[in-house]
Amino acid sequence: MKSMGSQVAGKREFMGVAMSRIGRAALLVVRLALAFATMMGAYMVSTTAMSGTSVTLTPEEANQAATALASFSVISALVLSYLIIRSPWRGWRLIVAMLLVQFGVETLMSQMETLYFNSALQLGTPELIGLVAAGALRASMFVPLAVLIFGKMKRSGPPREQRVATAMLQWGKRVAALAVLWVLVYFMFGYFVAWQWEETRLFYTGTATIKPFFTHFRDLFIREDPFIVPFQVLRGVLWAALATLIVRIIESEWWEASLAVAATFAVLLALPLGLFPNPYMPPAVARSHFVETASSMLLYGGIAGWALQGGKVRSEVDRSDAGGRRGAPAGR
Repeated sequence: MKSMGSQVAGKREFMGVAMSRIGRAALLVVRLALAFATMMGAYMVSTTAMSGTSVTLTPEEANQAATALASFSVISALVLSYLIIRSPWRGWRLIVAMLLVQFGVETLMSQMETLYFNSALQLGTPELIGLVAAGALRASMFVPLAVLIFGKMKRSGPPREQRVATAMLQWGKRVAALAVLWVLVYFMFGYFVAWQWEETRLFYTGTATIKPFFTHFRDLFIREDPFIVPFQVLRGVLWAALATLIVRIIESEWWEASLAVAATFAVLLALPLGLFPNPYMPPAVARSHFVETASSMLLYGGIAGWALQGGKVRSEVDRSDAGGRRGAPAGR
């Protein structure tokens, strides 16, 4: 009898665990679906908000944009939702951090370069302002609702400010190195990927001629655009700062941090170039930049995540965290 009772109890326990897992999986699917819908709604509202600009699409481009909107909403919402789900942060701390990530990667970093190269793109001031405002509105709509959807709105306790400050100080050298790495990645992928398209050379310089590697950069840095290196150093610092923020948000192992940074950078920055019609440049030029940015951001993001959360740096942060936990009150 005892044996039969134990078997029945075991089956009940197994069924309870199975039903609990099924329930959690179903809840996750519902939450992800709500996140997808929220992202699509945010895109539609932000697009409507900038409809007063002079950007017009042909019927074919409009159909392509509708398909691209659905695809990008699913993929970008999935990437950002993953960061929210994996983060131990909650409340306004998580909201502000995710706002910086989404707006920073998707809008700030891309529109900085749009402004710098606007002599070729020829966007008007209302269009530039509209693109930035739409990005800010999109992030402001999606992030708070996504944090609420995934049950991360309520704070679990005050943040350990000293631990974060210590980690940022320890990572200072890595951030500086990543800023330099960005400059190298940017120019290497720019020349060996995007610049190999004849249409891209014609669009930016008016000539299809491609110079040898050293001649190209000698003329670019000295004669044609001496400010481009300082500008890319600035962007490198911002990219490193965004990578650091993503790593801090999820507080994961080095491999997960590497994948998270690479996916966030590639999806939010490069994917729109490959999906949406671009009224500011020829299709071939847009494709060249999609291949360039997707490959370069996957490489740079992967290295950045590993460098910021791997090896010696991670062990030092872990010791700092352990010390913080030992000194923290019970219940933290």
